[in-house]
Amino acid sequence: MLVPVIALCIPICLIALYRYLARKHAARALWRSSLTFGATVGLLRGVLAGVGWYVVEHTGGPLQIPAFALAMLAWPEAVVLGRHQGPTPMRFYPALALLLLVTSTLLVIGVALTVQVTHGRRDA
Repeated sequence: MLVPVIALCIPICLIALYRYLARKHAARALWRSSLTFGATVGLLRGVLAGVGWYVVEHTGGPLQIPAFALAMLAWPEAVVLGRHQGPTPMRFYPALALLLLVTSTLLVIGVALTVQVTHGRRDA
């Protein structure tokens, strides 16, 4: 049930981001907005996924469900960091947060590049 919802939300969010960035008239404003938005989303994903991952591993009971939902924010990128035997080492969390920051920013920059190419904007 969750996979179809995520599969539907991702394209909707990307289209909304494209339309938001397409409204920027100047190329400088487009890139500034894309960097700000990407870094903000990346930081938010990093913090929430790290908290969720930590709570999943160190608690039990009713906190597991919301924590697992937060940990899912890191699924695509967490595969890069590999499997761990036993509890996750503390060095995993900053590496995961940095990876989420970078990939989120690169995704938004890719959308901004698409906006710039499709609208034929030049740096002023």
